[in-house]
Formats: sequence, structure tokens, C-alpha cells
Amino acid sequence: MAKFFVEENEEVIYYTSNFYHAEKRFFSKQEISEAKQSLPYDLKILKVLDYYSNVSSRRVFSNFFFSFKLFLTLLFKVSKHDRILLPSRPVELIFFVALLKRIRGVKIYLDIQDIWPDALAIENKRKKRVFEIYCNAYLKPSLKHYTAAIHVAPSFKLWLRRYAKETPSSFVPLGWENERWSNVTLKQYEESNVIKMVCVAQLQHQIDVMPILEVLKNNNKLHLTILGEDGKGERYNDVINYITTNNITNVKILGKIDRKAMVSYLEDKDIGVLPMITSSLPNKIFDYMAAMLPIVVLGDNDSSNFVVKNNIGWQCNFNSHDLDILIQSLTISIIQSKKNQVVSIRGDFSRDILHKKIKQIIT
Repeated sequence: MAKFFVEENEEVIYYTSNFYHAEKRFFSKQEISEAKQSLPYDLKILKVLDYYSNVSSRRVFSNFFFSFKLFLTLLFKVSKHDRILLPSRPVELIFFVALLKRIRGVKIYLDIQDIWPDALAIENKRKKRVFEIYCNAYLKPSLKHYTAAIHVAPSFKLWLRRYAKETPSSFVPLGWENERWSNVTLKQYEESNVIKMVCVAQLQHQIDVMPILEVLKNNNKLHLTILGEDGKGERYNDVINYITTNNITNVKILGKIDRKAMVSYLEDKDIGVLPMITSSLPNKIFDYMAAMLPIVVLGDNDSSNFVVKNNIGWQCNFNSHDLDILIQSLTISIIQSKKNQVVSIRGDFSRDILHKKIKQIIT
């Protein structure tokens, strides 16, 4: 998005931290230097505290430190003519940027791609309640001050309305990256002895592939490839134990895949699957769409609603028996029909198109 605004002749300053959340490590000096040299906008790096767990007091301290440090950095640099676009977490960032608007009059826009406390899985009920109170303390006084918002999943607007009934928000999904996916070509679905399914996900708590494995166990005409699991997912051990115990051979788990290489891993698959227990409209939906794959979504959520509404796949519950019936009903013509529908609407969800919508909102 920052690159898009630069191409639109906007001056962009991008603030981020020196900590890599996905791998729980600091970026090296070389990585930061290479990024600053390669990017077409001004990249500012703030040093923060590290943490080792998604749910921990140390992460809370790190988030607060970054948010407060950014507030102090921008306090005497921004004016009412500037615009700040920020993500919807951490909640401390939402609070301090709202405070910045009240002091300096700057326009602020919230990109709602995640919703706390709702989306952060905490099994301990007491810790979960404490975290909810903590988040609410930052969100309730802040969100009503935002100039506008964009939400990447329809249900996320309900989260915003819980805290701010008047703040306008527009639905703009994540979409697929033109630079990665523009050269994908349509391949006719051909009858095969095996339907090749793919699931792009780390096996965290919100991803439940067990119903799919239960179907695979009794159906050698299916094959599942899981991309992105590096052995650290919360459900990884359970999944591996089930595969081993039941001697399931028609599943393959690959580790992290380079973003640019994702095209080659998806283009020979037949169906993308999303077994997500939380409501969202994640990147993987648009990776499947970009690869021209029809999609099976488990659960009743934003993703299943999106797939059914656009007629680009199928929705099923997490019952393996029902999933088995669905998959057995898929013929060549049915799969090809859904594939053609994916192709027909695919262009509407490219990021080049969606970024233009965002520009209309914040300019």
C-alpha cells in the first residue's frame, strides 16, 4: 500500500519496529539497511523490546513502549494536513494515535485487519477477562475520534460499532498482490485419480484441519498439502500424532514458503481449503483466488459467506462426515464451473484496484 501511494505521488513515511513478530527476533542491521535502500519511501525504524510468546506481559510492555515512542516521535512532526494510516492492533497504538489527533488535529484512519481482544486466543478464562478489560480501557476512549476506517472482513465492522457508533468504515478486502499473481494462467480442470487440495496456514489454534484428515484417512482419491507450517504451530503435534497413528500417507506438510514461490506451489492444485474457526477474510482466500482455485471453507464465518456469495466454492461445517459427502459430490464440471467463476471476478480483488478505493477514502 505504501508503494502504491508513492506511485500516486504522495509523500510516505513508514514507521515500524526492529522486531520481527512472526519469528520472534530482531531484524539484523543488514536486513534493515537493505530494506531502507530498496524501498521507494522513507522507512523509520523504532527500537523496541522483544518477546517470545503471543500472549505474555512482555508483549504488552513491548506494544506499549512502541506506541508511546511513536507518539513522542510524531508529536511535533505532524500537522492537521497530514494523514496517518495504522493497523488495528496493538490497542495501545490506537490509543496514542487518537491522542495525537486530539492534540495536533491530524487525520487518522484505521485499517481493521485484526480485532482485539476478540481474535487473540487465550484459553485461561481469568487471563482472557483481564486482557478484555485491558483492551477496552484503550479502545473505548479512542475509536470514536478516528476520521474513518476500512475493514477487511464484514464482521469487523461490528467490533468497531461496539466502541464507536459514528466512525465511518468501508469494506475493502485484502485482495491479491499484482506483482506476484498477474501472470497466472487458467488451467482447465482435468479428471484425475486424485483431487489435490491445499491449505495455506500455520497450524495455530484457529486452524482446525482434523476434519479434513479424518476424510483423508478413508479416501485415497484425495491429497492435502499444508503450506506454511514450520513445526511451531499450536496444533502441529496433535496433527502429526493423528497422521502417524492412522498411517495417513496422502498428506504433505511443507514449511515456510517464500512469498514469491507461492505461485508455483498453488498453480497445480485443484481446490484451496480454509478450516478457520474464527471469523475473518484472510490473505489465503485471495491467494487461492489469485491462483484460480475454487475454495472449500469450513465453518460459518466471513470467509464462507464471501465464498458462497461470490459462488467461488463451497461451505461446510467441521463434521468430517458432511465434508466427505461434499467432496464426493464434486465432479469435473462442478469444479470447472467454480473455477471459471473465480476467474470471472478475480480482477475485482486485485490490490491495484482495492488500493484505489482506499485512496478515495483517505484523501
